[in-house]
Amino acid sequence: MPTSRRRWPRILAAVVAGIVLITTVIGAGVNHLLGNLQGNITSLDVSDQLNGSTTSAEAAGLVYDADGNMKALNVVLMGTDTRTGKGNQGYGKKGMNYGERSDTTIVLHVSADRTNAVAVSIPRDTLVRIPQCTNSKGQTVGNITNKFNDAYSIGGPACTIKTVNELTGMNITNFVKIDFGGFKKIVNAVGGVEICLAQPVKDRQSGLNLPAGKQTVTGEEALAFVRIRHNIGDGSDTSRIRRQQAFISSLSRKVLSSGTLLNPASVIGLLDAATQAITADPQMADLKQLQELVLSMKDINPKNLTFLTMPWKPAGDGANVLENKKKARPVWKAMREDTEYPPKPTNGQPTLSSAPSGIYVDVFNGTTTPGLARKVAKQLKAQGYRVQNVGNAKAPVTATVVQYSPRWDTSAKTLVWAAGAKGDATGNGQRMTLTIGPDFTAIKPVIISAAAGDVYSKLNTGDESFCAS
Repeated sequence: MPTSRRRWPRILAAVVAGIVLITTVIGAGVNHLLGNLQGNITSLDVSDQLNGSTTSAEAAGLVYDADGNMKALNVVLMGTDTRTGKGNQGYGKKGMNYGERSDTTIVLHVSADRTNAVAVSIPRDTLVRIPQCTNSKGQTVGNITNKFNDAYSIGGPACTIKTVNELTGMNITNFVKIDFGGFKKIVNAVGGVEICLAQPVKDRQSGLNLPAGKQTVTGEEALAFVRIRHNIGDGSDTSRIRRQQAFISSLSRKVLSSGTLLNPASVIGLLDAATQAITADPQMADLKQLQELVLSMKDINPKNLTFLTMPWKPAGDGANVLENKKKARPVWKAMREDTEYPPKPTNGQPTLSSAPSGIYVDVFNGTTTPGLARKVAKQLKAQGYRVQNVGNAKAPVTATVVQYSPRWDTSAKTLVWAAGAKGDATGNGQRMTLTIGPDFTAIKPVIISAAAGDVYSKLNTGDESFCAS
């Protein structure tokens, strides 16, 4: 993967999602609060640069079309590599102008029926065609092939949106941009976010020094955690994106927890931090419309929130990547046509990405039924699982359980569903332990999503947690 500048976290997608249930909890006092917070958001109208499309606050709303029907939402979420602000000098570029580059860009689609959402991260070093754009001096530039993140440098948010639209075939007009300081404020407003590291991390440049295992990080540590690339994992951008996925999933769970939602001070602090953090088009910057939007999203289950990286392939120059058009085409088509991606399996299971052939498991009988462990082991082997040890549990159990290391969460998700078990993330190492309880029926066959299993897309859902590496 490319070795270019560090990437902005996928926290952007949580800014909208994080406000979803918060406004519900505030209840009757929300209108007064929204009035106080309206001035926090910076509004930027770029509609005159988007081929006549409008994003004005007076246009058709974010939630309903002109006929009053709820509509799908498509929005470009972006963070730039500016390092303006206290404590941010170790990251990105100075300044607040078109000389910045989009350090991360996410295309977020929320379905019209509000049952699912998908957030697609576009690698910053993807070679794309950047269309004609207007720069900060009013000059027409572009119509070139270059790195995707150069679009922002050329023509700001409008040029980034135009480049996204050309890449995806969509007609997006809404956008949200966030900065380093805003990210740190959001993390601090929820009292920090729990992360998990497979290995200890010590990075001299950022000053990040964290042990392996679970821990809670706040502002500066959180920013370093989602941005460093060296001295952690394999040093690739995809490894970092995976780490960012773990962070945003954890943040979402923290935001939606009762400890945050039932604490008025936390709610107000989070709203204040989130609104100060963003620059948006007039619709997204209108808090009354934003309130209507987020309330419409409140029933989306985390398991139906999908994160993935745009399918890509190496460009062959050792530094850049190209869109894998064959694999990306179904993603963009689903977003344009408002169909779920990836398609739901026909057997009622969740989206699973880890095949049985890569899952190592010990099987123990936690019941009084003789020979049950051998019977279950036979079923597992028939479906391709790598069964290691088979025997009796040290003590009876009341329910079937899979014990696993958080680092292998996606693999555990497959086994947990197949066995109809509960998950227990207190294990160590790659090998899992399946202890059979009296509720066990059979090992169900699983369908592994080709999209979810793609090593380049790194698809995961909002209900997954795992140790980053």
